[in-house]
Amino acid sequence: MPEYLGAYIGAAVTILWFIGMLVWFFRRQYGRTKSVKATLVNKQVTQSFSKYSASGKSYHYYLTFLINGKRRSFQVSEFSYNGYRKGETGTLKYKGDRLIDFS
Repeated sequence: MPEYLGAYIGAAVTILWFIGMLVWFFRRQYGRTKSVKATLVNKQVTQSFSKYSASGKSYHYYLTFLINGKRRSFQVSEFSYNGYRKGETGTLKYKGDRLIDFS
């Protein structure tokens, strides 16, 4: 029994990780859409290396909202990023870690 303890712990951790990934996936795909009042407090662009881009650069766009005193960030497209301004207040609709609408 003690000689297999590491294997049992490894299997348990792997199973818990897999269950956590399933829960995350189902919440993201089939969870409820939340609608809250929010304020856009920050916009951020990060740059990383991409071997698939002609210039070798890849850009990621993030919007950070203040919701009931807590900050929540979402990765968005370049078009969505350019459509919003800091300080805007409105109704934020999101599902999991995906921004659906902010108006």
